[in-house]
Amino acid sequence: MNHTAKLDKVERQVADLDLRRIIESPLLDIVIGVGLFLLALDRLGAFLGYLNTLQVLAAGLATLPHILRRRMPLVVVALTALGALGLVYLGGGNIFGLSAPVYASGLLSAYTVFRQVRRGTSWLLCGVAIVLPILLGFWYRFPFATPSTLTWQMVVAQVPLRATPFMLAAAALAAAAFLADVRRSRTEVRQARADNVEALREQAAMGERARIAREMHDVVAHSISLIAVRAEAAPYTLKDLPDPVRTEFAEIATSARETLGEMRRLLGVLRADSGAETVLAPQPGLERVHELIEGHGGDVDLDIVGEERPLPQAVDVSAYRIVQECLANARAHAPGARVSVELAYQPNLLSIRVADDGPGPASDASGGHGPASDASGGHGLIGMRERALALGGWFSAERGPNGGFLVRAGLPTE
Repeated sequence: MNHTAKLDKVERQVADLDLRRIIESPLLDIVIGVGLFLLALDRLGAFLGYLNTLQVLAAGLATLPHILRRRMPLVVVALTALGALGLVYLGGGNIFGLSAPVYASGLLSAYTVFRQVRRGTSWLLCGVAIVLPILLGFWYRFPFATPSTLTWQMVVAQVPLRATPFMLAAAALAAAAFLADVRRSRTEVRQARADNVEALREQAAMGERARIAREMHDVVAHSISLIAVRAEAAPYTLKDLPDPVRTEFAEIATSARETLGEMRRLLGVLRADSGAETVLAPQPGLERVHELIEGHGGDVDLDIVGEERPLPQAVDVSAYRIVQECLANARAHAPGARVSVELAYQPNLLSIRVADDGPGPASDASGGHGPASDASGGHGLIGMRERALALGGWFSAERGPNGGFLVRAGLPTE
């Protein structure tokens, strides 16, 4: 295996990794929570010189609830704050005694809350979380101060030193709220793009269904026209028919003509909605698949499995269109690739398999062979899928077992 192939393999493996699933895994929260607890014990022990049972419990209360931050974020924030206050109290009121793991646990919990509430609510909570520590700092430094006894000299001289940790915590909270807001905005943009893509796909699918309906109209109209013609000709080709039978044939012919007229009016609505022009040529079938392969302009192997037999016209037309779409996509997305087409005639099913040895599906929404229009005027994978489903069949498009692109479809014949 050369270096290019190895790099391609590594890139595919990285692309297949679901990083979001790993990041949001409960197991990762457990690892982080336990890790923060152990780091907090280490840092607090180094700072205080010793740890008693209450300090260990307070450190656990400030860090271990991180494990549940996605399920109960508000409860986790409250428990973390309570544990942090307990550490301050047990450490002799020294706010600097709070270790980085305790701050990290509080910030992660706050970030989770900011992510799960509305934008305005997150900034309101952030403001409360910023103001409250500052007020607590004033209260801690001047517990018995009143508006009449608190002077500006006291505030300017004493508060900044004591309030610095609270101000740092406030800045960190503001940063967490900002990051949560950015993440929320990215999620909203991603969702809007996904909705737009889904709307475009549905629009393309609706257009393809209308196109398929127009083609099926030609198939069904031909059969109904035969019914009308044969019903009208029966009284002249069959001698000595009783009058009730002649009347029955006349009613059959009339009903067939009326049905044909309704179908033509429906077809007019479909063509008016899509702006399609009327095509008078007959719909092609698998009898012309050799012409299709000859006109591909590349290496195409055709393999017919089973005994060929006449197919229902709707199945015949859809099978031809699927092969046509596959060849057009191979020509557009894998020029020069060798294509193999297999038509398997089973008792109640026509199985279609088209594979190429090109680069395979890319990272776009359509799996590499995108919805490019071809000679049939279709929408690539969307059109092929709609054709198969319209007949009660199935369809799949994926990377081939040996690379390239693989399309498979099954069309019921009964």
